[in-house]
Amino acid sequence: MQDLIFTQGLFFIGNGSVAMGGEGADICQLFAPCYSIPGVMTLRLADASVSTRNHRIRGTAGYLTKLFRDGVPVGEITDYTHPTRPVFIRRLRLDCSLDFLLDSPFRTVCTDALYAGHAHACLFEIPDGTVVFSKSKTDKETVCQALFSPNCSVRENVVTFPEGDSYFLFVGGDYGLHGTDSFASCMELSNAMLAADLDSIYHDFSVHWQRIFASVRVDRDALSPVGDPDELIEAVVSALVTQTSAEGGVIAGAFYHLAYGRDMYGVFRAYMALGLYDHARRMVDYMCGVFRKKGYMPNASGMGMSCSHRHENDSVEQTGYYLLELLDYAEATEDPEFLRDRMDYALYLLHAQEGELQNGMLPFNGDETYIAGGIFPRSGIDHGSMEATALYIGASTRLLDACERYGLWDKEQITSHRQPLKTAKALFAENFTEGDTVYINNPYRAAEGDTPTYRHGVCHRCQWMTNLLRAPEGGYLCASCYGQAPAPVDSKRYSTDCALWMSVFAGCCILPEQSIRTALDRTLRRLRDSEFGKTLSENTVGYELGVILYALAEYLPPSELPAYRDLLDELLTDRLPGLVWVEYYKNGEPNLASCPYRPWESGMNFVSILKYCYALKNFHA
Repeated sequence: MQDLIFTQGLFFIGNGSVAMGGEGADICQLFAPCYSIPGVMTLRLADASVSTRNHRIRGTAGYLTKLFRDGVPVGEITDYTHPTRPVFIRRLRLDCSLDFLLDSPFRTVCTDALYAGHAHACLFEIPDGTVVFSKSKTDKETVCQALFSPNCSVRENVVTFPEGDSYFLFVGGDYGLHGTDSFASCMELSNAMLAADLDSIYHDFSVHWQRIFASVRVDRDALSPVGDPDELIEAVVSALVTQTSAEGGVIAGAFYHLAYGRDMYGVFRAYMALGLYDHARRMVDYMCGVFRKKGYMPNASGMGMSCSHRHENDSVEQTGYYLLELLDYAEATEDPEFLRDRMDYALYLLHAQEGELQNGMLPFNGDETYIAGGIFPRSGIDHGSMEATALYIGASTRLLDACERYGLWDKEQITSHRQPLKTAKALFAENFTEGDTVYINNPYRAAEGDTPTYRHGVCHRCQWMTNLLRAPEGGYLCASCYGQAPAPVDSKRYSTDCALWMSVFAGCCILPEQSIRTALDRTLRRLRDSEFGKTLSENTVGYELGVILYALAEYLPPSELPAYRDLLDELLTDRLPGLVWVEYYKNGEPNLASCPYRPWESGMNFVSILKYCYALKNFHA
């Protein structure tokens, strides 16, 4: 008898090469052979009278979906992947036949004749130059294939799964140098899968996941306040690992098939906290590899392909996170050689940030901050950013200290980099605080500093992503909007709690402890006055409660922590049942219009829960 965990919402299954996003009995996304391929096909239940209940199979990242009509069971579906090959497997056991609608944006070819009655087959051709996201495109042709058991019926876009047992296999070809490479590998793997024992593959899949879960190193006793520590750990690990590509990059969720720097930091921290150091190392090496191939760091990068996604000010904020990852891994594993071997990467990350300093401040990144969620106006993008500046100060200080400690750079080089760092530190409180208020931004940087005449990003009027020109009044407009009306300009100062607590989470907050305690008291009053956001209509980020919980454990004496169990309970309630956290929350509830099943918010929230629970255990001890 399988032990099942009920889940509600979009779930995700993947092995780094093939991935499926599903909800109910529907396959909402399916893609292979690399994680930056766009969704290849969907398969949706046609019978609206059939209801479903999804369950993760405990001990694995596989799913069992139960089907009902009028409350009576009519079958079940088991979804899993091959442990290592780009193959997704769906097996059905039905009490009556059911129709599903198959759809794909790509050229689809019936290949039944290739299998002589052993399968119904559809080949999908994904041409090079296919859009992944915005202007990011695939750079090679690839193919994938859907294989349905011979007792199925496939006519036009309707697939009928019969009463009894049947299956569906989705097979990816290699993302090779030529389309023929992909075609050949897809055909060979398809033939191998039709001859394979699906029960044996499921056994290997289960063993693979049991090994992953067994390698987790956390104090489960400390996590007793969460109720079922193993369930939480498995839910989080499943979300992170299934969305981590074979190359080491992590998609930012089912909607975003690229590796984004900020998002990956939250996943990295969770891997380190879980003791999954191999996964963390692969993430660092993936990003270092991007730099060595391109010579710079785009806002987001393709996995298995060379495409990138550019935004404004890509050399700030995420570069601080990359440095922190590099340093965290080297220090946690006591491996200075890991750092020494990647000093070209570290030096680039340091130089990139130094080149953007004005009045001791860095600007905002155009995509990786609160701008993307509408929490801070895009017209303030060149203001001083408290968070980006704090990351620069914290990460650069640690890098220079490590270089001095391990003799990685000479004294003159270290001294030259300490000077701009010293200035940023000295001006930080003046730049970002007034009285007892900490501000997310400082308009003075944009007013007094130099900004580029041309850049690539989002037009401040029409919101289109394209090439931009600086308007006379200071904002940025596309060629169509330029001269039509003034660019929006914002010179206000904003105080956003999650930015301050994010810098605390990253270990980069340099404000006096009394300022932090005052801000923390104000944050907690706001949370409780708003019933944890239930009376607020604006978006809040999905990690906000997590980083506040982290700050509590960082700054409060252990004797005060039990009084904040309600914050822990609220954070746990914010999880979608049996799953993890989403991108944004509204009125204190998951904003399902945002990206669900998010790895980065989930990784950060888990790290924060772990820190709070460890501190709580130490107090009780």
